[in-house]
Amino acid sequence: MRTLLLAETPFRDLPSAAMLLEAAEAVPHDPPLLLATRARRAPHGFVPVMAEELPEGIEQVVLAGAFLDRGLLKAALATAAAAVAGGARLVVHNLALEGWAARHGAPEGAGVLDQAERIAVRDHRTANVLTLWRIAAPLRILAYPERHVAADPVLTRTLPPGPILGLAIRGGAEMRRSWQPRLPAIAEALSAARSWPVLPLPMRLPGGPDDDLPAIRALVEAVLPGAALLLPELAEPRFWRARLTPARCKALVARCALVATNRDLPAAYAVAAGVPVLGLALGADRRIVSCIATLANELPPGSALLHPAADPPQPAPGSFASSSARA
Repeated sequence: MRTLLLAETPFRDLPSAAMLLEAAEAVPHDPPLLLATRARRAPHGFVPVMAEELPEGIEQVVLAGAFLDRGLLKAALATAAAAVAGGARLVVHNLALEGWAARHGAPEGAGVLDQAERIAVRDHRTANVLTLWRIAAPLRILAYPERHVAADPVLTRTLPPGPILGLAIRGGAEMRRSWQPRLPAIAEALSAARSWPVLPLPMRLPGGPDDDLPAIRALVEAVLPGAALLLPELAEPRFWRARLTPARCKALVARCALVATNRDLPAAYAVAAGVPVLGLALGADRRIVSCIATLANELPPGSALLHPAADPPQPAPGSFASSSARA
């Protein structure tokens, strides 16, 4: 079955790669899988085709991955509608709607989702969004299915013995402003890890505009001064691009004694591996909250979600609340 995969900026980071690789495994299709993208290259098993153009002979279109941009979501829905009008079947798999893409009020073209043969979403929030959009097709919640990838331990072999703290922090000025008044609470939550080395878990290409590593280093300096940072080669873009895969990231997470993160993929990997996870709800981004809520019944003992009771424009120290959910 000639299949076209529609996603927002495919393989832009490790979470996108994890979701799309899982979709390629889960949805039956004839290889190769056509990938709508603006990039000239695609990973092995995928063939890049011009984004927002429908190739001839498409028999199945798959909408998958995380969408944050409403305009890109509308473009994907328009391509899907053109495929369905030409006789193709529509499958929605491991879909996540976040940010502007998840606004109230269905975007133009969302009606094509009513014609989907099946809709499987990543989390409860996305299910709620589609319900509010009055999508008629039945919904299934997959609960971060990419977390079940088989771990590849090749990068763990040089890690030292003993407990390790895994740290994955989405960066940016807004995020740093958010964590400043919460540093005492974060430091207290990580007090048991004060003597542990820290394993950075960067989800984005180092050196790029959304590089995680500066935020990870800044948070370590603020709450765990002097902590050793492991696998420094992860800061090299060529190493990161060539060596860090979703399966290897899962193995790194599994090697940790605790993972602290405001990113959902490392949290989902930690839950799958039985590693306690400290979710840090920082700034306006609430993807970690969606992850912890969706996987609440599976959280390993010692897991928690640290978030403010309120998020005023100028929060004062102590304006946080810590809530924990245990398996």
